[in-house]
Amino acid sequence: MYELIFYNIKRRCSLVIVLTILSSYSFAQTKKIDSLEQVVDNNFGIQRYDALINLVRELSLTDDNAAYEKALEANKLAYQYADSFKIVNSSRMMGQLLNRLSRPKEAEKILVKTISIAKRNKMRTEYKTMLNNLAIAYTTQAMYDKALQVNFETLVLREEDGNEADISISMNNIGLVYFKLGNFEKALIYYNQALEIKKRIKDNNFLERLLVNIGMCYSQMQNFSKANDYFEKAFEACDDKCGNEIFVEGNFGHGASYFGLKDYVKSKKYFSASYSRAKAARYVRFEAENLIYLADIYVIENNLDSALITLHDCERIAIELGYNELLIEAYQKFSNIYSKSRNFEMVSFYQNKYIHLKDSIYSETLIKNLAKVQADYEQRENKAIIATKEEVIKRQRNLNVAVAVIAILCILLVFVLYHSNRVKKRVNQALSDAKNFIELKNRELDKKVAEKTVDLEVANISLSKVNEELDNFIYKTSHDIRGPLASLKGICNVALLDVKDTVAIDYLHKLDLTAEHLNSILTRLLIINQINNSSMKSESVDFNALINEIIRLELKKGMPTHIKVYKEIQAGIQYFADREFVRIIFENLINNAVKFHNHSGRVEPFIKIQVEQVEEELHVRVIDNGIGINELRTDKLFQMFSRASERSNTGGIGLYITKTATEKLGGKVGLRKTAEGYTEFFIRFPIIPPRMA
Repeated sequence: MYELIFYNIKRRCSLVIVLTILSSYSFAQTKKIDSLEQVVDNNFGIQRYDALINLVRELSLTDDNAAYEKALEANKLAYQYADSFKIVNSSRMMGQLLNRLSRPKEAEKILVKTISIAKRNKMRTEYKTMLNNLAIAYTTQAMYDKALQVNFETLVLREEDGNEADISISMNNIGLVYFKLGNFEKALIYYNQALEIKKRIKDNNFLERLLVNIGMCYSQMQNFSKANDYFEKAFEACDDKCGNEIFVEGNFGHGASYFGLKDYVKSKKYFSASYSRAKAARYVRFEAENLIYLADIYVIENNLDSALITLHDCERIAIELGYNELLIEAYQKFSNIYSKSRNFEMVSFYQNKYIHLKDSIYSETLIKNLAKVQADYEQRENKAIIATKEEVIKRQRNLNVAVAVIAILCILLVFVLYHSNRVKKRVNQALSDAKNFIELKNRELDKKVAEKTVDLEVANISLSKVNEELDNFIYKTSHDIRGPLASLKGICNVALLDVKDTVAIDYLHKLDLTAEHLNSILTRLLIINQINNSSMKSESVDFNALINEIIRLELKKGMPTHIKVYKEIQAGIQYFADREFVRIIFENLINNAVKFHNHSGRVEPFIKIQVEQVEEELHVRVIDNGIGINELRTDKLFQMFSRASERSNTGGIGLYITKTATEKLGGKVGLRKTAEGYTEFFIRFPIIPPRMA
């Protein structure tokens, strides 16, 4: 009793001193945050990203929620400007903050989404950090096979880099997974390896957390006195400046040890102190951990109502945040309590929950995966040892060979020296002749290269000039022809008002329709010129609004109202590209489906437009049940002036425009038949289009 009173007095005195120091620090930090927020407000575009990241780093010291919101804003900017490094950096920060906010499912989602970008772009430091945070998210959700696999992968990378401080962190994380699996001896092996590294390199970072973890292992192994020693060492390591987490975990460890010693009075006081600090600091995982033990103490005190209330609080936290391990314990304790009160219906209810959840986590698949992960890592270590031994044997063998060779060389050395003087002059002369010959050939080769370079430059200039003249010709010719075409259409319209002869009227209608078709072809040629010569913009594309706009245009152009249009657009797609290019692609494919719809009265024509994101690609499908396209050779179908049907009135340019605009966005377009026999045009876009000048 007195030990606990003196301990609390000491802690409170230390807390007063620390709070006095922190108050002045907090004022300075608030001032710095205000300054950084002003910098963010004064920056726009990609410059705003760097200002946001600096603000995130400062906010993460005091307010993880605010820091996460700013990191999310920075992440959206990074995607908008398609900057891989900034996407990875901001995603790493979001994953770390979500773990600290006890939101492991969201942390897992953002890290899994972007970790491949870090690996593909060889961002090794960011990749290792993201792996570490992903392992934490898996551990928190009791996905132990995945957690162990990612931790071992991180350990291998850190061993390759030789950073012992990082290696000790990985050892600690692996120990934590084995602790959660109940393999305390194995956990202790990894914890002690981490501790040995820290002592050797004199690294005190997170030392108190490691000491608490070792104490928890000894507590679970019924060595309570040794467990309490390690908890005290943890408090000594942070020298009365322990943060909330260490205070919470250390007191929780003391409570667990005294619980094991059946000193429930001390145990309850330590658990209550840990719970109060955890709740004040919003350290929700240890809120639930303490509630589990407090419920046990209430049961021992025969206060079943308080035990149930406590367990319900624990259950709520565990369900909200995905703490499956704690949820299993809570269900088991619910069953025990209801068994004491002889409420067998509730006993059965919670036993079923307990069995279902435990089987889903500790499944046969999990056990096999854990065994495989551990075996793979141990096999790697064995291979390394064997390789080391083979290397030693190889070196010894090479040394023996070298000694023999040296002996032979010594014998030959006298003979070589004897002949060297005679050969030296002839060799020098031969080298001189070879040098002169090489210099002569180099001069001839340089001359030929210079001549070919000039020819190539002339050819490139000529080709560029021809391409430019061709573009200008298409542009000017299209504009020059459109004027006479407009006049021709005007004359046809005037003639139709005056001419009464039916034959002449029919010819005038055909002439007007032909002029309209020619005008449509010229418009499409101008679109091709626009695609080839215009620069791309980066803007957000709203596919739903874009498709609605195109459908309204088709209705104005005379699309039959009985054609059904179905849209299946995945929610939450964030795609930044040149909206005009995207509109051209969709407009041509939808117009093509309308143009070739089935006129049969027995068929209900439809057009289905699907847009979805699959990993790092955007998949677009335009499907119709029209008359179909017989020509399935896509290399010919997408060529200029290739017509798929006599119904085409654009001269075979529409699909060529679609292909050109798609390739400009870095995508590919193709044609195929569905299993039902419908016509399907499909497009694959990269979710981050290539940056174009």
